[in-house]
Amino acid sequence: MKKAILLVPLLSLAACMSAVPAGSTRHGRACVPDAAWVAPGGGQLNHALLLDGLATNGVVLLGERHDSMAHHRWQLETLAALYARQPDMVIGLEMFPRRVQPALDAWVRGELTEAEFLARSDWAEVWRMDAALYLDIFRFARDHRIPLHALNVERGLIRAVGRAGYDGVPEADREGVGRPAEPATAYADWLRAIQLAHHPARGSEQAARAFVDAQLLWDRAMAEGIVAARAARPGALVVGIIGSGHLRHGWGVPHQLANLGVPTAAVLLPWDRDSRCTDLVAGLAMAVYGIGAEDAADTPLRAAMPRFSAGPG
Repeated sequence: MKKAILLVPLLSLAACMSAVPAGSTRHGRACVPDAAWVAPGGGQLNHALLLDGLATNGVVLLGERHDSMAHHRWQLETLAALYARQPDMVIGLEMFPRRVQPALDAWVRGELTEAEFLARSDWAEVWRMDAALYLDIFRFARDHRIPLHALNVERGLIRAVGRAGYDGVPEADREGVGRPAEPATAYADWLRAIQLAHHPARGSEQAARAFVDAQLLWDRAMAEGIVAARAARPGALVVGIIGSGHLRHGWGVPHQLANLGVPTAAVLLPWDRDSRCTDLVAGLAMAVYGIGAEDAADTPLRAAMPRFSAGPG
């Protein structure tokens, strides 16, 4: 995550978008016990009943902080639990732009080694994080022939919109992404605050609007990718693996999905022990899961994972 100077605030935003704020005198375990599901603004949820309902929901979005192995372990365990209930599944991935879809397809078919998959998907360029954080999710999909769907667009497009705004980028260069729905005021204000904090010299209203446009395009692209995955496999459960900031409060991807006719996407977020209990408000997500000390340990994912017979596809 480097390159042009303009990319610095956008990628600082990417870090913020994948994180749940932390650092309160009342830490996360006080409001979300370890290994428990909690409804923000409500109480503890029954694990089995929650997952039973989610398996028939159509779209489930799992948040993450990109560099947290504990979050990816939770995602994998949740994927496995949902797969046990609904094996007709598609997994949508923020990490990959649309152009690498053929590599994802070949991986799921079992045609590539891990090294070949990472090379063909251009991992070192498109995501630039340790692949070990995600490999067990990719292996789970391959082992069970679960289609993987690239949800993102090229970073160059996001940079271009961040410079010129949505209307300043020719339609032919937008990778087919439609005009995003206008954001909630709270979301736009939050994005502007991030931009100002990381790039105070670009504090004009025009620069702020272009920055918001870039984020909205990012959200819209992923929402459109989820809609496309649903259309390609009617009746399947589509599970998105996406940074938490794109999901919190329904502001980002869920808002764009609703505009595209999918108003019922369920958002699940990991909740770290140092998360602020004041952030656990109604509307944050359908449910959050308490990441405990054992979850956070740097141990392999696969050893604890159950195996299932491969589902359709």
